[in-house]
Amino acid sequence: MKKVIRCKNLNNRKIIALLIVQVFLGVAPILLLAAFVGFSLYDDKILAIVVIVLIFLCNVGYMITARRYNILNSGRRGEKQLYRTIKKLETDGYVFLNLPIRYKGGRSEADAIIIGEKGVVIIEAKNHSGTISGSWRSEKWTQTKYYSNGKIISAEMENPIKQMRRQRDIVKSVFNAAGEDIWIDTVLYFSNESARLKIHLRENDYVCLGSDELINFLRNHKTSTRLSHEKMKRYEEILNEMRMKI
Repeated sequence: MKKVIRCKNLNNRKIIALLIVQVFLGVAPILLLAAFVGFSLYDDKILAIVVIVLIFLCNVGYMITARRYNILNSGRRGEKQLYRTIKKLETDGYVFLNLPIRYKGGRSEADAIIIGEKGVVIIEAKNHSGTISGSWRSEKWTQTKYYSNGKIISAEMENPIKQMRRQRDIVKSVFNAAGEDIWIDTVLYFSNESARLKIHLRENDYVCLGSDELINFLRNHKTSTRLSHEKMKRYEEILNEMRMKI
């Protein structure tokens, strides 16, 4: 790959902050319990109730924080796997990782945008495990995990197909504003090969499970036009200008 532009990951600071909060919430109940016993706080009923409530709130906060941390950290692992996969591509072009984009006053990131001789491709990485079910038209998809003890846990996730298409429309509008009219493809990449996909897609919705499928998709990706080195450089400059303004 000719050039890789790695932008700052918006979630890195959140992950560090959540880890710090987890440590605090994990230690706080132990300290409170030690003070409760060591200083005989149980002799004062009101103070005893306050300590017990604080211990309970710390435990609840720890569970909530740990869940959020695991979600963000799992996403970061998927992005790292995406980077290792893209590095295997033996082709000329440009790659943007964690490219910040804005829409409707909010801020988001495109996990990867590849500018190659075959065109422009936006990749959205997910590191979910279990069974993923949903439809291209649904607002939410469902992740279901089955455990050996018979336990089943389900959770909802934003429809990544709609997320990618929203990102594509934004990036396309940036190119159009710069006087460039180009077709942009999107591909959803599940880095965890153990995931089971039960999703209903349209013909032009591309989904890859594992690194091998993504590599094959990118290598065999076909478009009606070929980009010259000058065009690729021009598109790289446009995206660089966009991220500098955010």
